[in-house]
Amino acid sequence: MSCHFHAGLCPGCGQGRLFLYRSADTGTVYGHCEECEWGYRSPDRLAARDGFLTLLDEEDAEPANEEDIRRSAWANSRIFAVRE
Repeated sequence: MSCHFHAGLCPGCGQGRLFLYRSADTGTVYGHCEECEWGYRSPDRLAARDGFLTLLDEEDAEPANEEDIRRSAWANSRIFAVRE
């Protein structure tokens, strides 16, 4: 059973969950909306609605795990687990 983590609803579209991913190149954890494809590099950028279109980002990414999140800017954010 795998587990994915999200930081609530996307502030941009208000419909998709903001799943946390880790960049394969930099190791940075960022939020990625499952609906509108916008990303946010930190909770501060999320609050300011300062995002980027993830479809234009050429870096590979994988779902962030608990350890990735603990070491990231998202560590003190409210995070929800989704088990598949």
